[in-house]
Amino acid sequence: MKFHVRNKHGELIVPSYAELRQLYERQFISDDDEVRREGSERWVRAGDMADLRPLRPRTWLHGNEFAWLAVAIAVVSLIACLLLAD
Repeated sequence: MKFHVRNKHGELIVPSYAELRQLYERQFISDDDEVRREGSERWVRAGDMADLRPLRPRTWLHGNEFAWLAVAIAVVSLIACLLLAD
């Protein structure tokens, strides 16, 4: 099944769902690009497609906020102890 992908720069025809997933994973297709299955009239944002959502690239901080906070507190505490030890 083919997919049509459009954005402000134009429209692209993707020959299969596997290639659509690969293009999205490599960020060639962004969340704001609109996708339509061949034979359908409905356009959907790529970021709203449930099948593509797990492929969305994660930020370096995603899910690790507590760990980074703990590291920051430890570093600040260490610096404070070194400065107050004099």
